Amino acid sequence: MTVKLPVLLLAIIAMLAGCSTPPRQPKDTGFLTKHVTTSLPVTKTYENLRQGFRYCDSANIGSLDCKQPGKDGAVFCNVQTNHTAGRANTLMGTMELSPAPTGTKAVLKIQTRVANSEDVLMMWEILMSGKEREVCP
Repeated sequence: MTVKLPVLLLAIIAMLAGCSTPPRQPKDTGFLTKHVTTSLPVTKTYENLRQGFRYCDSANIGSLDCKQPGKDGAVFCNVQTNHTAGRANTLMGTMELSPAPTGTKAVLKIQTRVANSEDVLMMWEILMSGKEREVCP
């Protein structure tokens, strides 16, 4: 049985292309999304989140990993699960804070695979207002 060279080359190229694709990224459909507004400026909302994540047990709400605020004042954060016993952190959700005329507009997203995802979203929302003791007594 003889395989033609162009067919063989195409098969090899297809196999190599399959090896070079990036790892699977979560799709937007895999997230539960909540839009929230606060009367606080982005800087204060961001500080409240940082303080709340420090105060609370990250096993329940994740670990906050934020980029530096942009020129427009917006802040983007990944929320990751804890690093445990050789397992890498995995993405739990994201937070995007941006200036709004009356304070801060936030888009909170959590992966639907996270246990009690709706409760965790509510906790994140409460932390934005600086009430970490309500979330983590």
